[in-house]
Amino acid sequence: MNWTWLGLAVLVLLAFSMVDGYRHGFVKEVVSALLVLISVALVWLINPYVNQFIRENTSVYEKIQTASGSFVDSLADGKETMDEEEQKALISSMDIPDLLQKGITENNTALVYQYLAVNTFAGYISGYLANVAVNCLSFLVSYILSSILIHVLAYAMDLLARLPVIRGINKIAGAVVGGMKCIVFVWVGMLVLTILCNTEIGQKGLGLIRGDTVLDFLYDKNIFIRIFTGIFYGG
Repeated sequence: MNWTWLGLAVLVLLAFSMVDGYRHGFVKEVVSALLVLISVALVWLINPYVNQFIRENTSVYEKIQTASGSFVDSLADGKETMDEEEQKALISSMDIPDLLQKGITENNTALVYQYLAVNTFAGYISGYLANVAVNCLSFLVSYILSSILIHVLAYAMDLLARLPVIRGINKIAGAVVGGMKCIVFVWVGMLVLTILCNTEIGQKGLGLIRGDTVLDFLYDKNIFIRIFTGIFYGG
């Protein structure tokens, strides 16, 4: 089992969240987690519109694609054409989690090339990474907006302040829910690193994830990234 400082930090955060959940109790943690789930549900409603807005009204996609293109060109050593083995070797040389490598490999088809309007392997990878980054970014923006709305409503109702605290099993169950809530936040943090996959900090972060057994497992199970690595999401 491999460990990195980032993986240890996530485990400390998970332990802290479980202790905090134990302290607050099951009822409060369930309501708090429920607010997070409601926020995620709202995301699915507004995210397609946010995604479309980012693609049509900002230059984010183009900038990420350009930056990703430079990153891929540096790995390809200037080669414009590659055979299948060379393509696999280039993908394997990218210091990104296996889930992203798998997505790049599985979507390396003529249909996706047509969808991305590219005709080279380097153009495909830069377009794929840009597409994934925009999908993740739109989700993150949507999540922030929905979270703000939910917490404003919760504060107005003073819902959390009036809930009773039940001890014993309530606290243990609260620790479990607190840990689950922490994992959702870690998944969102991994989304941010995926958005920044073509930057130095993003590459270092994804490299740490790939080199850490726990983080690589959490990344592989990240339901948000599994959805957004689909090339046709939000298209």
